[in-house]
Amino acid sequence: MQPVKIVVIGPVGTGKTTIANFLADATDIASDYRPTQGVRILEFDTANVNVKNKHTKVDVELWDCSGDKKFEDCWPAIRQETQGVIFVYNQNSNDQIKMLERFHDYFVVQAKLESKSCVVFFFNSNEQSTDVPKRISNTFAKISQVNCNVEEGGNKLKTDFQAFLSTLTTRLQEKSEQEENNILRDNQTLLK
Repeated sequence: MQPVKIVVIGPVGTGKTTIANFLADATDIASDYRPTQGVRILEFDTANVNVKNKHTKVDVELWDCSGDKKFEDCWPAIRQETQGVIFVYNQNSNDQIKMLERFHDYFVVQAKLESKSCVVFFFNSNEQSTDVPKRISNTFAKISQVNCNVEEGGNKLKTDFQAFLSTLTTRLQEKSEQEENNILRDNQTLLK
């Protein structure tokens, strides 16, 4: 199976890179804030992902995308062949919600992804509340929302990511099997 391409997107300064580095076990977790310039691609595998009741290793391409509007011209290339989206935010402000909705429109609606191919990670540092807002907006009503704290709840974050990856990979495998069945059915119809 090809690597699963997941885009990590959200407003500037929300913790996307911290989460991406943590999930990929990257060693360059910096304490100083350095905005991502365009996109960073982290490739790694995750073992023991439950796909249709079988534990398997899944290769992942995690595309850590800048939330800066100046990189919007890169969005078409980033969105191409995206199979899943992780939205990240860390405040409940109207500006962040509007940006999240804009990212949702471009990376989910226009790409024709399903809500189950997405998750929202509400990033918390030690100083912030651990409560996830009950509702970001109606746009995200059908998308799972997960509270995450890399410093204190890293194991939970990895477990939540693995659950998301399991759902996403299972859906991709089912879609692939359906396409194969359609081809076989069409070929059998032609042979008759």
